[in-house]
Amino acid sequence: MFSETKSLGPAWVKEFLLRQESFWDVNDTGMGSWIWRKLLKLRPVARHFIRMEIHNSQTVRFWTDIWHPLGRLIDITGAVGTQKLGVQRSTRVFEVWDGINWNFRRCRDRQLCNMIQQIEQHHLDFDLSTPDVVLWKNSSSDYREWFSAVDTWHLIRHTRPTQEWSKVIWFPQGVPRFSFITWLAVKNRLSTGDRMRTWGHTQGCIFCGEPNETRDHLFFACPYTFTVWIEVVGTLLGRDPDPYWENTLDHLTHHRFDFLTSILIRLVFQVTIYMVWRERNDRKHMKNPRQASQLAKVIDKPVRNRITSTKYTQKPRLRGLLQLWFTAHM
Repeated sequence: MFSETKSLGPAWVKEFLLRQESFWDVNDTGMGSWIWRKLLKLRPVARHFIRMEIHNSQTVRFWTDIWHPLGRLIDITGAVGTQKLGVQRSTRVFEVWDGINWNFRRCRDRQLCNMIQQIEQHHLDFDLSTPDVVLWKNSSSDYREWFSAVDTWHLIRHTRPTQEWSKVIWFPQGVPRFSFITWLAVKNRLSTGDRMRTWGHTQGCIFCGEPNETRDHLFFACPYTFTVWIEVVGTLLGRDPDPYWENTLDHLTHHRFDFLTSILIRLVFQVTIYMVWRERNDRKHMKNPRQASQLAKVIDKPVRNRITSTKYTQKPRLRGLLQLWFTAHM
């Protein structure tokens, strides 16, 4: 949208959506895709990341493009600046700059005079043989000719201290759908009965009839889910399973398991939370309930499937993974 690329996508956007207007000024007319309308809404954010580097000055718009450290000049002067300087809003830089001098209408406005002075003091590498370049912000002070999703994410995100329990959720052998539900459970964001009560809906534990269904009750203070947890975790914990959520999470977070055990214990923990939550929702929607031993078998299958998919026999560090799983359940 900013460079003179001949790619089909940008060319189509310029022809049918921008229609000779600047990306910063075009109105959202409802045309274009959902992504296009999202891009328009993100313009206030994007302004902090894009900068134009002038060489032949043929494509950069004087007023609306971000080529000067001051930012968009039209935002400084307002629409009246175009009249006072005699420079139209759509004017390109080459129309008011010949590579040496700037051609502005004389003006007595102090703000405009200060702006003109800063424009004249700003050094530009004029070169008719080199096209103008679009730069993208990759760090607090570094602009480059390519876009990096990782660098941009780090610039816009709000960083917070790493939670100790994060290693229980995110690990290379994890499965995203299991990790996500476990993350919601750790954050206590699953729609359990105590949370649904704030929406005017009463929901007790479907498994045992406990009037107050909470995250801590489901995992694993409930007799049904605790029975499942005992069966699927086997001897991996190195101690007897604990029905209390905080104790279980604290043990998984701080206890020093060996490498293979740490993989299995996190995997079975996540699969159990996922399957218990799915069983709870299935029963809520009148599907046939499973006994604890049946649900344990359901949990065992994706664990073994994930172990197999790691190709553990070809990786020295993972050899013995499946054998350890079977040994823990003898």
